[in-house]
Amino acid sequence: MNKEKFINFIKKNLIAYITFFIIICSFSLIYAFLIYYNKIKVTDNNLYIHTMIIGIISFFVLGFISGFISKKNGLMSGLLSALIIILISLIFNLFLKNNFVMKNIIKIIFYLTSSTLGGIISVNIRK
Repeated sequence: MNKEKFINFIKKNLIAYITFFIIICSFSLIYAFLIYYNKIKVTDNNLYIHTMIIGIISFFVLGFISGFISKKNGLMSGLLSALIIILISLIFNLFLKNNFVMKNIIKIIFYLTSSTLGGIISVNIRK
C-alpha cells in the first residue's frame, strides 16, 4: 500500500477511530464509577478480564465501522484499523517503559481477530 492510499484510508476511517475512542472512554468511565462505588471488586485477574472484554467489543466496533465505510475488503479494512491503534498503543507503552508480557500478545491477537471479524461481518451484512 503506497503512502497516498494509506493517508486516504486514515481519512476515511477517522469516524471509526473517533467512535472507537468514544467507546473506550465511555467504558472506562463506567468501569471507574463501578469501582469507585464498590460495585466491582478489583483484583488483577478481574481487571485483566474486564479490560479484555471491553477491548474486544471496542475493536469489533472499530472493524465493523471501518468495513462499513470501505464497503469491500472487510478483512483488510478491519485488520489495518486495529493494527494502527495497536501500534500507537505499543509506542506509548514503549515510552512509558511498560513491560511487554505474554498476556499482551494474547490481547493483541484477540483484538486483531475481533476487529477483523467486525470488518468481515460489516461488509457481508449488506449483501
